[in-house]
Amino acid sequence: MKRLQLDAIAFLLIISVLGIANLINVNKPKVSEMENRALKQKPQLKVSALLDGSYFKDYNEYYSDTFILRDRLLKISNDIQQALFIKDSDVKIVVSDKSKEYNNVTGPTSGINEDNPGNTPGEVLSTKTPEPSFTPTPTKKPYNEGDGVGYWIVVDGKAVELFKFNKESFDFYAKVLNEYNQKIGGKMPIYSLTAPTNSEFVQLRNYKGITDSQNNAIEYLNSKFDEGITAVNAYDVLNEHKEEYIYFRSDHHWTALGAYYAYTAFMEAKGEEPVPLEKYQTVQIDNFLGSTYAKTRDKSIEKNPDTIYAYLPFVDYKYEKHRFYESSEADIIDMKYAETKLDKYLVFLSAGDATWAKITTENKNGKKLLVIKDSYGNSFVPFLLPHYEEIYVIDPRFYDFNTSEKNAAEFIEAKGINEVLFINYMEDVNYKDYMLSLEELINHE
Repeated sequence: MKRLQLDAIAFLLIISVLGIANLINVNKPKVSEMENRALKQKPQLKVSALLDGSYFKDYNEYYSDTFILRDRLLKISNDIQQALFIKDSDVKIVVSDKSKEYNNVTGPTSGINEDNPGNTPGEVLSTKTPEPSFTPTPTKKPYNEGDGVGYWIVVDGKAVELFKFNKESFDFYAKVLNEYNQKIGGKMPIYSLTAPTNSEFVQLRNYKGITDSQNNAIEYLNSKFDEGITAVNAYDVLNEHKEEYIYFRSDHHWTALGAYYAYTAFMEAKGEEPVPLEKYQTVQIDNFLGSTYAKTRDKSIEKNPDTIYAYLPFVDYKYEKHRFYESSEADIIDMKYAETKLDKYLVFLSAGDATWAKITTENKNGKKLLVIKDSYGNSFVPFLLPHYEEIYVIDPRFYDFNTSEKNAAEFIEAKGINEVLFINYMEDVNYKDYMLSLEELINHE
């Protein structure tokens, strides 16, 4: 009994010391390097928030997110989990609820991984083929590619994002692009490039049935487009070069080399010659651990980080990023992100998160292109500079409908645009919240 009392006293003492240390700690972190996400910040004390209970909820999240030594404790927990994992297997399935990895996404989600609600790295499940529902869990806007529940298989030191074909989602995406075609079609060419993920090109040995065919899904999608939308076949050229470094091991994006091959497919669809890759000057950024490493925290990935190769534009240009009613100039390849721990991919298009952006080049050919894209388009757009006088870029997740152009049709008319390219990766085509943002962009009044 005495030993039990001493244990209880010691436990209470430790909790009290940590609690007091946490309260007096004024240097609260704003970003979790362990989870690669923004942390909840201290809420403002307002009468309305007190009355509706939101203040206490937000403060509880803030206290949990900024508890002293939190990242270190998470790392210890993850290391223990990795150590307990079956050592004689080179394959593991990882589930991560990503809904809380972005500070602006609020509210709980009904994720599959009930014991891991999003504040810890991905949980290792098993090496057997899982049978979960792959339908993503909707979250409140603003939407990010990190929202919802993600599934990865870690094989040979590479995190592979699994794909499950959702016919309803693909039908909806086709419907949305057809709406664009109805409102702007006939006036200009419209192109659709759907980027597959790395799971399509990785040998999964005995796990082939764990992910659906993205090639078949893309062919199905393209068959649903109305006349007037040209589908760009990036799949075949990526498949031809699948042994090359076209996807990151630790991140869900393709590399700039993968984006280049997709660009050549776009040029082929347009009947134009692509610029040879040898014409570009290359910069190298080492020690990149990206988004999928942040979800899995797998040691085999950590020991073999990625390298970013970026290709510098050789034509003169001016790149303007517009946020609401403010604008600023930036670099197409923005090396200020090269030394960051978490955000090295943001070197492409200087994060690409503007309300809208404009690239003006030295070309005087009258060709004006609008690229409507997710972040896969960030490493793709720089290759377009030799071909256009003006390139406009919109990510539908960030568009501000308070600007003078209320929707994409008004934007296209106001800017004198004469070509439109949609470039989105498979999981955004498969994810309805992104497509709702895309639909609002054309239908907003």
